[in-house]
Amino acid sequence: MAVGFFTHGIDYTLPHPQIPQRTVLLLCKVIKRAWQLLEEMPPSNFILQSANEDTITQVLVEIIENILRKSGNVDGFNCALFGKVIRAPKITNVDKKHPDKMPDIFFDLKRDQLPILSDQDGLFVECKPVDRNHPILSCYCKKGLIRFVNGDYAWAMQDSLMVGYVKGHYSFRKLASVLDGKKSTLLKTTKHSAVDKYTIYCSSHNRYFEWPESRGNACPISVAHLWLPL
Repeated sequence: MAVGFFTHGIDYTLPHPQIPQRTVLLLCKVIKRAWQLLEEMPPSNFILQSANEDTITQVLVEIIENILRKSGNVDGFNCALFGKVIRAPKITNVDKKHPDKMPDIFFDLKRDQLPILSDQDGLFVECKPVDRNHPILSCYCKKGLIRFVNGDYAWAMQDSLMVGYVKGHYSFRKLASVLDGKKSTLLKTTKHSAVDKYTIYCSSHNRYFEWPESRGNACPISVAHLWLPL
């Protein structure tokens, strides 16, 4: 049986305020910088092209948290403006029936001054491989993107991020065609656009669950897509 939300005395709004696009783009820049460092100076016994998804994400988060956030190497990303970057934190889904959901990466935005549920506020990131053995529809979409649509991750938010570890010739045009296809009913986009035609794409999706405490139907969510080439 799901436990209700304990929100007595908490002043919060749903959805949480949008994450400014410049912040989402900054964090994409941070991830791309970490990827560059991973390619140039990989840890011992680590081979990027053959590493699995979890290992790649683990090392990426170590670089982002221990090097980039601490050093301020990427302008605008530092300890003063952002909290700890965490890999696979345990969070609850929207109806609390699943208390141990674990998004791959969580960026703490330090927005406690806003009327939010702090444990549900941040940039939630899900990472998935994209290659011949991991098709866009069955893996990237139905095992990754769907979690932002069905209330597993970022249910209080209006923005989120998908990261693809891409091996082979795949483009955002292919992703767009998959999302607009007949097999993507729940994931069908309400709108989409290329922020950066090579590495960043944005799609928007309706969500059909209700927010807790009779706060109405969930709003659409905007998902940025960052693809990193293997």
